[in-house]
Amino acid sequence: MPPTGYNAALLGKIVSPGGQAWTLDVDRDLVDGANKHISEAGVDNANAVLADGAVGLPEHAPYDRIIFTVGAGDVPVKILDQLAPDGRLVLPMRIRGSISRSFAFERDGDTWKTVSCEMATFVPLRKGVCDDVYTLVPMAGEGNVRLETFSEQDVDRDALRTVLDQQQTKLYTGVKFRQGSAWEWLYLYLACVLPNGLSRLPGQRPGFTPHFGWGSMAALDGGSLAYLTIREGEDHQGLYWEVGVIGHGEGGADLAERVVSEIRAWDATGGNDAPEPGFRMAVANSRDRLTADDPRFVVDKPHSRLVVDRARKG
Repeated sequence: MPPTGYNAALLGKIVSPGGQAWTLDVDRDLVDGANKHISEAGVDNANAVLADGAVGLPEHAPYDRIIFTVGAGDVPVKILDQLAPDGRLVLPMRIRGSISRSFAFERDGDTWKTVSCEMATFVPLRKGVCDDVYTLVPMAGEGNVRLETFSEQDVDRDALRTVLDQQQTKLYTGVKFRQGSAWEWLYLYLACVLPNGLSRLPGQRPGFTPHFGWGSMAALDGGSLAYLTIREGEDHQGLYWEVGVIGHGEGGADLAERVVSEIRAWDATGGNDAPEPGFRMAVANSRDRLTADDPRFVVDKPHSRLVVDRARKG
């Protein structure tokens, strides 16, 4: 979506000569401003249009590429019919909480597969059928810690506001991260296997010891919360950071133990040394034909089914 027309103008240059780019937004002011900037830049094959991005622009279909620059909570199904047979949809989509990835989907028979997938977060889609509904839960007490939750999660917001003031349970996993270790695959794994996904818990307060300076990732269960922490150590390979989990709330100890168990299971199956996962997607009647060897890696949404494969599929 605009808001300035800069991206649309670049796309117009990429598809020239003979190509056309359209960009959509639900705000008239943004659309008018984008068209003004596009015109001033001398780009004559890009246009901003007042429309719902989740519905698309069927009057100009089919498209070779459809790119969303907003976050979606699901796959906008009407968009898929507007792609050319060999077209590609690039969609930043949230997976059970605060894990969001940009999927590049291409057709694979009557289902879809990714040709690339990267971590990415955009402002949420709004006023459409695939809104990515975001709710912030400020933690009570000192500091500015807040919990970021989304529509796929079952969240007791009132209970969680005071959860960090309750007794904590701290456990360590024995799983070591070293300089340059990627966290994205652990995050994805936990989002898939934990009953309520994974949330961001940014901010600072006395006694809060997150695994990064910006904050931490957290698991939720009713009025209980368990977040990731680390402790530094050194062995024959050099410096490392051992992953830990801190639980708060009535069920915080059990939740922390569950998260620790899953982190150990992830590490035992290869951790960051395992092949990168692949992703497949289906909508409508094709959903039931899309399965995975491990049912924990099937993510059902209102309009689509996403399968996370243990290893990238060719």
